[in-house]
Amino acid sequence: MRSDKKSVELSEFFSIFPWPDDPDSQEGKEYFERTVKFMEKLLEHQWIKQLLKKKKVKILEICGGVGFGGIALAKILSEKNIDVEILITDLREDSLRKAENWSIKMGIKNIKTMIMDAKEIGKLKDKFDIALLYGLSTPHFNPWELVKLLSSVSSVLSDDGIFIVDESDRRYRIFLVNNYQWALAEGSIENKFCVSFQTGYSLTKGTFKRTYINFSKTPIKALEMETFMWGLSEVCAFIWTFFNDVDLIQLEGIRYFILGYSPRKKLKSSELKEPTLLK
Repeated sequence: MRSDKKSVELSEFFSIFPWPDDPDSQEGKEYFERTVKFMEKLLEHQWIKQLLKKKKVKILEICGGVGFGGIALAKILSEKNIDVEILITDLREDSLRKAENWSIKMGIKNIKTMIMDAKEIGKLKDKFDIALLYGLSTPHFNPWELVKLLSSVSSVLSDDGIFIVDESDRRYRIFLVNNYQWALAEGSIENKFCVSFQTGYSLTKGTFKRTYINFSKTPIKALEMETFMWGLSEVCAFIWTFFNDVDLIQLEGIRYFILGYSPRKKLKSSELKEPTLLK
């Protein structure tokens, strides 16, 4: 279930890319406050209200990192006297250790972490009421990988389980609003000033290859990463393939929660063998 190469790649990427990964930093605290507000909106949805009648909820966070999404949701539910169990998975062991320490500070008791590839979630033996993919993580998965991920997630959810995906319409924002930029200043946070450059494209996977460079430290670090520029409609359609119903909750601007309700469980991840064209 561990992928050391991918784990190292992701750790190196987030050491360059300006994304909050320290819950004790000022940026991390502000990000968590926003996350709590997003989760409060989530709890207003009828599917979530119906699910919370159980009074005991098991949450699985995928690609959880330090656990911003999962811990925020667990905190709100605990304050409503709902018994919460949460498992946070990620490939980065250092981030999961932060999640464990931070959850203690936040008073979250029933929490576990596991180093795990998101596409192998189907190997878990437990069943969960909620699966959460928070932090705009879908660009890390090309369409072939997203199918594997959705199949795996649907297999570990209860029959009335809900998959919650934090998503933005990148096709609209990057290609129509901002125009695609071959060179882009990604921003600065916690002494990380990052610039990315277009360096390739994969026809079979649909991924853009960009080289990310951190100019804030010496020696200057550069890392190539493949990402897929998802729009809302195709992610919703992919989720609908594996779930009986799909809905949206607008969080801010073009950032949404996509909700997949009641997994179909028709296609097992183990049945999805790598197609010839990818070999």
